[in-house]
Amino acid sequence: MNPILNKILACSDLPSLPAVALRVIELTSDVDVSLKELSRTIENDQGLSVKILKTVNSSFYGLRKRCGTIDKALVMLGLSPVKSLALGFSLVSSIDDPAEAGQFDYMAYWRRGLYSGIAGKITAEHVGFEFGDEVFLGGLLQDIGMIAMYRALGEQYLEVLKNTDNNHRGLVKQELQLLDLQHPDVGAMLVQRWKLPEELSMQVKYHERPTATPSSCADHVRCVGLGNFVHDILTDEEPSAPLQSLYEKAKSWYDITPSAVDEIVEKASEAAREMGSLFNLDIGPYTDANAILAEAAKRSLAIIKESPSDTSVMSHTQEGSVLQGSDSDSLTGTLGPRGLDIAIREGFRLATENDEKLAIVQVVIDNFDSLNTEHGDAADVEAAMGVAGLLKQVFEGHGGVICRAAPNTFAIVLSGMGRLFATNLAEQFAKDLALAAKVWTAPATDKPLRIFASIGIAALESDTRHIFTQPAKLVIASSKAIKAAQDAGSGNMRVFQPKSTAA
Repeated sequence: MNPILNKILACSDLPSLPAVALRVIELTSDVDVSLKELSRTIENDQGLSVKILKTVNSSFYGLRKRCGTIDKALVMLGLSPVKSLALGFSLVSSIDDPAEAGQFDYMAYWRRGLYSGIAGKITAEHVGFEFGDEVFLGGLLQDIGMIAMYRALGEQYLEVLKNTDNNHRGLVKQELQLLDLQHPDVGAMLVQRWKLPEELSMQVKYHERPTATPSSCADHVRCVGLGNFVHDILTDEEPSAPLQSLYEKAKSWYDITPSAVDEIVEKASEAAREMGSLFNLDIGPYTDANAILAEAAKRSLAIIKESPSDTSVMSHTQEGSVLQGSDSDSLTGTLGPRGLDIAIREGFRLATENDEKLAIVQVVIDNFDSLNTEHGDAADVEAAMGVAGLLKQVFEGHGGVICRAAPNTFAIVLSGMGRLFATNLAEQFAKDLALAAKVWTAPATDKPLRIFASIGIAALESDTRHIFTQPAKLVIASSKAIKAAQDAGSGNMRVFQPKSTAA
């Protein structure tokens, strides 16, 4: 065995859970646990009982009726939340040591644990998992190995931390290079000593590499992993990279849209402020998630506009594709009117031959013609490039062919998709546009450049094949949907529905 690991495991100053937490673990390990006995065990520790009741009555849990006893908490919330809170508060009391301030950065430690645990819980519940409270506890526990290594190794471990330059993502590499062991493994051993459930020890062991987790606990660990990205977004000086990673992982693992990701980040930021107070943890100043997300969107947009050709549809067209050599819009890096015509005709042909779906989404910048008058020269150019960039982010990953049909109009051809999926993507784009428009500025005046867009959708599917017998009819239907959206007021969306299925 590694001699350093021996030293750590033999250290007399390792974190230990208080008696009440050990009893909670013992009771809840029994499938036939007596809720009355569990309640009495927690209530015997008056301080713990008060903390749990304050927390379950917080906005984070959203109870409609106030809960006055642990008995009622168990009935109203169930066993898992109460157990997780009991262990969470016990964990905090066993670790936090203000006397050591200035040595180990407890503020950063708890900030990561709380942000990750809260965001992981919110994510799990968004997906529909019933183990959100276990993920919350897993987030708090994930870095417990760092505490053990610091307590046992002192200055030697502080030196390892210094080598990371405050980048937690590089910590494991430094630990392996300098100590030949890593905090996730040490933490998992400690959790096993406490006889906590396997799903918790797995979250600790694999939180730095979720894809390596055994399948039985993979979703627990992935939720913690997504929570860690939320922490990075809310604490890094440059949040764009972790935000993009979160978008990609959330979409790949659980089909969570970027708009839903933004909502998770916002909820986690708000909840962390409240939960930090309830847990009596100093996690630093409040982080404004809306400001961070807006700034990240602004930077991402700037990158897209600086190199439109790299993200254009044309650059991803396969050799020999019908789209190669078609008309393109050099300003936005999308296809032009001729490219749109080819994309629709070819998409319609393939959809008809293979009995597949085909959707067209049209986006019109409603205030395009007045932008230069109101905001100075090149405001319309800024708007077109910005909208094109957002359309690429939302639709290209789903195979959407993005075209600029007119100076103020974009069209997206979506093969294999019907009205519902196209509408979901269009709603996501509308949300992203509303967020991005808050930070866009006019080049001539550097003042806010508000952009409003109407959206019209039509789709070839089983109930519209008898209507859309030609590609031109599908385009006309989406244009009528746009007109209906504009008639309802700027910034609306309408979807063409056949009369037999109209609401």
